Amino acid sequence: MSRGVKCAHFLVATMLTTLAACGGGEDAAPTTASTVVMTLPPTIATTTSTSITSTTTSTTIAATTTTTMPTIDTSILADVIAGAALGPMPEGTNVKGARYDVSALEDNGCHVGWSALAPKTEGCEFGDTTSDVIVVITGDSHVAAWFGAFDEAGKANGWKIVTVTKRGCPAADVRVYSAIDRTVFDTPYPACDEWRANALQYIASLQPALVVFPMLTRRGVIGYSGANAIREWGAGLGRSLDLLAARGSKLLVIGDTPKTNGDSVPLCVGSHPNDIARCGNKRSKAVLEERQAVLAETAPAHHATYVDPANWFCTETFCPAVIGNIVVYRDDSHITDSFARYRAPQIAEAIRFALANNP
Repeated sequence: MSRGVKCAHFLVATMLTTLAACGGGEDAAPTTASTVVMTLPPTIATTTSTSITSTTTSTTIAATTTTTMPTIDTSILADVIAGAALGPMPEGTNVKGARYDVSALEDNGCHVGWSALAPKTEGCEFGDTTSDVIVVITGDSHVAAWFGAFDEAGKANGWKIVTVTKRGCPAADVRVYSAIDRTVFDTPYPACDEWRANALQYIASLQPALVVFPMLTRRGVIGYSGANAIREWGAGLGRSLDLLAARGSKLLVIGDTPKTNGDSVPLCVGSHPNDIARCGNKRSKAVLEERQAVLAETAPAHHATYVDPANWFCTETFCPAVIGNIVVYRDDSHITDSFARYRAPQIAEAIRFALANNP
């Protein structure tokens, strides 16, 4: 958790240290792993009095029950530490298929295209579609890539997952450049602005229990650069959060996914099966702390819960390209659908935490 972050008053952070001996490439071997556990309020005890009366004595027995509140563990995961230690590609890794391991939203029309001005409102319900507990995820293609995790979490926990996503269009209220042509960097994207306004109104009309903003802030913001652009991301996110908070929904912001080293990860792993560590990235380059700090500060200031996913991907020093036997990214930035579904337990934990939270 970044210095200066205002946490909800009931959060308690506990730091533990886990030793990890990891091999791999030059930058792959982590030395230690820090553990941070954030909890909601301590267990709440409620007392129920039961009276037992005999002909000679009268005794009152107090029965105590406890309610354990959801918690979220943000420690570096054991499978990440193991992934950072890998040299050769693990047996059973589907590296050839990873390039095509895309979210179902890419094919069913729910992830709308560059010219769309409104979200698709039919046929985009997933998870437990019979549930009255609605969880909406909204944003760009990196949100769509996370879809599998939310779908699995919804099925396992009785949540209806509604997707509201558009290519290249962040849910934060910022004006960005279009990436429809990746060789052109200065074309405004007005369709995104119109879509976002319509999408937020549609989300509000659903009266969801929770709206989730999985973020990716590595996009150019029109009229801003450097630190000013990062601050504008925070301000724009705050504007979007405020609109939905006013309608009564709980809110969850998930921080940026770490950067790759710039290569297509499946192609790199396939080309270097005996030394896949070279396909990962240093944490110092992958996790942009100043951007995560802005998100972490913005979320609670606008009645949202914040969860940083960096430790789902990285040790203290390294972000491996393969975790378990799953290739993490399908290209140079989007996670594979297999990895998203593999991370469903962590996404479910974040949702439970946010539903119980009251920033």
